[in-house]
Amino acid sequence: MVQYTQTRFEVAFAALSDATRRGVLEQLGRVRTCTLGPRRLEEEAARIERYRQLWDARFDELDKVVEELKRKEKVDGRKKRE
Repeated sequence: MVQYTQTRFEVAFAALSDATRRGVLEQLGRVRTCTLGPRRLEEEAARIERYRQLWDARFDELDKVVEELKRKEKVDGRKKRE
């Protein structure tokens, strides 16, 4: 992302995008590289797993709601025909 301060730049977005791809920002020291050690990686994997379980449970509940709505719609459809 390119942020402008009070200085106005007369540069097209395409030119900025091209410059970024060429690594200009890297040369200017605008890129920060982070590394994770094994312990930190395990912590992150555990956090991700907790969220995966949470979302699995939420989607299971959503599936139940959708199935119930489908069932009601089917029953209501039969009532209207009669």
